[in-house]
Amino acid sequence: MQAERLDDGAFLISCRMDSTPDDVQTTLLDINDLLQGEEIAPPPDCTWELVVAEVLNNIVEHAYQDRAGGDILLKLRFGHDRLTVEFTDFGLPMPSGAPPTGAPANLDVPVEDLPEGGFGWFLIRSLTENLNYCHDGRRNLLTLAIPISPRTPL
Repeated sequence: MQAERLDDGAFLISCRMDSTPDDVQTTLLDINDLLQGEEIAPPPDCTWELVVAEVLNNIVEHAYQDRAGGDILLKLRFGHDRLTVEFTDFGLPMPSGAPPTGAPANLDVPVEDLPEGGFGWFLIRSLTENLNYCHDGRRNLLTLAIPISPRTPL
């Protein structure tokens, strides 16, 4: 994991992880530790972590089909009022060449008929801006921005 303070005051974190749930979890913990060690207060509502975890878990589950050994590259740029994130993987492309639209669940059904999943893209789209995806034949690149409150030192 690499981290640096940029000239504009933003804090950039770059890392590589394996396509496993354990590596995703470890990476998120390491990022939080790094932010605290640099006395950078991450956004208080943890929205950024929820979105990043959801995207990373989708990459593990769908792009790599739960197979270890795939590279995931992650760049996070904590700016004054937004976090920009870049996810790169070399797994399968998204179906139809675009992120799913995501839809809210129909809650007017009995509890036993509620779906167990499928809300991730609705959540991601609801919490982000400037969501872009491309597949260049070898790699998937997803970028997004998350509005955040101005940082304050711890």
